[in-house]
Amino acid sequence: MTNHHSLGDASTRFCFLKAWTSIAQSGSDESFLANGTLPIYDRLVNNPKLDESCLKKAKVETFNEEYQLPRLSGPTDKVRATFILTRSAINGLKKLVTTQLPRLAYVSSFTVACAYIWSHVASLHNDELALFGFVVNCRSRMDPPIPTAYFGNRNKPCINLAKTLILKEKVGFLTVAKLIGENLYKMLTDKNGI
Repeated sequence: MTNHHSLGDASTRFCFLKAWTSIAQSGSDESFLANGTLPIYDRLVNNPKLDESCLKKAKVETFNEEYQLPRLSGPTDKVRATFILTRSAINGLKKLVTTQLPRLAYVSSFTVACAYIWSHVASLHNDELALFGFVVNCRSRMDPPIPTAYFGNRNKPCINLAKTLILKEKVGFLTVAKLIGENLYKMLTDKNGI
């Protein structure tokens, strides 16, 4: 199964698969309609700037027997690694951040794990601009919150930029934790800008 994130996020995909499985197992939609939550297709968020931006980038493809999925390719200088952080290691990192940066408003396990990974990956590069990004599910953070049955995408990217030289310094981990923590805090508390 494949889909573009402009169509739906992980929550949308799993709700769709649950509905499809329920209907396929029972042979009709009666069971699903009795027990399931119908998807909401209404437009719940009005964001003209986002609409305009998406329409400019839109690429319409036709699907037929000859359609081939696009090949995933890109730079070959990518790094793949596995980081195993125990609960005690994460708690230690959180304690370090809260002790060294007591005014940082948002310190979570995710924040310190990302900071740890980015500061270590930065050590593999020279002085260049580095980007660390991830998406945040904003459904419950909107005012009013988006219902769980909404069929769509309410993810928002959280982009963090810094020079690798800064990230490699002795306090590189703390610098990254501050950058990610501040960006996440702004994002998670901005009910209107999502």
